[in-house]
Amino acid sequence: MNGLKKIFKSVSCPALFPTPYSLFPGCLDTVRSVAAETFRESVKNRFFTIFAVFAACAIYASLLVGVMAVDEEARVLSDLGLGLMELMTLAYALFHAAMAIPREVETKTIYLVFSRPVSRPAYLLGKASGLYLLSAFMLSVMAAIHLSLMALRGFPPGLVYFHILACIWLKVIIITSLALFISLFSTSPVSTMVISGIIWTLGHFTPEARFLVEKTAGFSGRLLKGAAWLIPDLQLYNLRDAPLAAAPGVWFQFAYAALWALGSYGAAVLLFKKKEF
Repeated sequence: MNGLKKIFKSVSCPALFPTPYSLFPGCLDTVRSVAAETFRESVKNRFFTIFAVFAACAIYASLLVGVMAVDEEARVLSDLGLGLMELMTLAYALFHAAMAIPREVETKTIYLVFSRPVSRPAYLLGKASGLYLLSAFMLSVMAAIHLSLMALRGFPPGLVYFHILACIWLKVIIITSLALFISLFSTSPVSTMVISGIIWTLGHFTPEARFLVEKTAGFSGRLLKGAAWLIPDLQLYNLRDAPLAAAPGVWFQFAYAALWALGSYGAAVLLFKKKEF
């Protein structure tokens, strides 16, 4: 209820003079309040403790596996740890993206929120921002654990390590944005997570899929070409398997993720406005 009070306090925008608040359909204070409440609820959730403990154990297990790989200990420890961090962050972010709005509909909280002049675009932007902040927080915590273990083994990371972390976060942002959109028309949170998981998997094979589609002729080929562009190319962020020289620039990676996030947000706003709350 404290979070709702903060949201209600933030819905009034200055009307006498033009301000940045009045340029948006909802106040920036509302976005900030919803984002903070979403992040707070996610961290306080009992599942967060389970994920945190499991993530710490999994990252520690990567240390044991690395020790067994005598000649490639540094690479195994780094790759396995980063892979586990990506999967854990993705799983927890998807869980909350799939539950964010359906849970509030089920508990009738959303009806209380929209009984006040709260902008729906601002509400959705706050939800998405809170989920982005959650994934960044989880990655930071796990990275601190992973870096500590690597330092104990005498393997200081290079700058590419932090580039890979940024790429993991951008991938999670893309999939989380899509999951938030899918949750608005999906029949259940489970189906949202399944569909998002399929998109995440296909996204790592987008170049291969597009190559095969180019070989397909006729109407089915044109249909498949259109469908292929609806899947984000997550291979752009897979620096662990690609040579660093062949990797796209950082700004391109950020711009690509921003386009997918904005596109998903725009589609979610259009769909959310049709909902009766």
